[in-house]
Amino acid sequence: METILSGPGLASGADLETLAELWTLSFGAPAPMIRNIQTLIADTDRTVVYREDGKAVAGAYLMETTLRIGDESYSAYYFFAAATHPDCRRKGYMGQIIRYCRTLCEERDIDFLVLVPSDNDLYKYFSRFGFRANFYLKTTQLDREQLLAMVEKMELPEEEASEAAGFVPVEMQAARLAALKGGSHVEFDRQTLQYLVFEHAYRGGKTILLEDGYVLYDLSTDDTGDTVLTVRELCAADAPGRLLQKLSEVEADQYILNLPAFDSLRGGRTSTGRAGMDLAVSKRAVKAERTMKNAYIGPAPGQDL
Repeated sequence: METILSGPGLASGADLETLAELWTLSFGAPAPMIRNIQTLIADTDRTVVYREDGKAVAGAYLMETTLRIGDESYSAYYFFAAATHPDCRRKGYMGQIIRYCRTLCEERDIDFLVLVPSDNDLYKYFSRFGFRANFYLKTTQLDREQLLAMVEKMELPEEEASEAAGFVPVEMQAARLAALKGGSHVEFDRQTLQYLVFEHAYRGGKTILLEDGYVLYDLSTDDTGDTVLTVRELCAADAPGRLLQKLSEVEADQYILNLPAFDSLRGGRTSTGRAGMDLAVSKRAVKAERTMKNAYIGPAPGQDL
């Protein structure tokens, strides 16, 4: 697809600086975060912009990934970090980018487009383009006593899993694949996990890394002054007992665990809510989408940009 002066199209190398400025202007995203997106998980061949008179005024990234449904794997593009210049909003430019992305998927034999809306209002917006909310998240809230009681009931290995010095993303990938094998989910490759850990740490997030799994979590204070630990992702190759034990060693008043809807962990006050959307592009994807139930998409790269 050739570069055009006005309309949607693929980005060129010359657009990257403009895009970085655009996202900083739109959301206050720090330059290092944008640079790492562009270095680790972006490519001009998968970066779509809308141009006005030759200048990019809106853009979004497409990350190559795989959607696992049952025993089958489907190619997918993860649509993320979308932004429009404040002076160019409400002109339909992002809608044209989304339509262009669908056409790109059709031309490249990509089965699905997947995304995580940054707020509830955007679910209605994306549904206008055919996206459906097929990804869900189970949120379990426990106080400290409940978490300690949960850990006490679990059977822990006689030998404690050691904290992984020099834990590398490929080990995280193996733990994630093992943890999510029980349900439909979006798979992350090594580079994507590397970026997610960087972004999480850059925003002040904490990480627990063991030989058999990992936890990404945040600490915050609520309106009552209580310390709240929020798990963004927890993946254990086997039982999560050791990871939960490590979490219980972090002093907090409340523990909020965001887990796949198909996860078997029980306890505390639990609710299930939508956590992402997909657009089935190919014929095989349309058929497979009918079998999706409580699929898991995980943390969204660049979601707060």
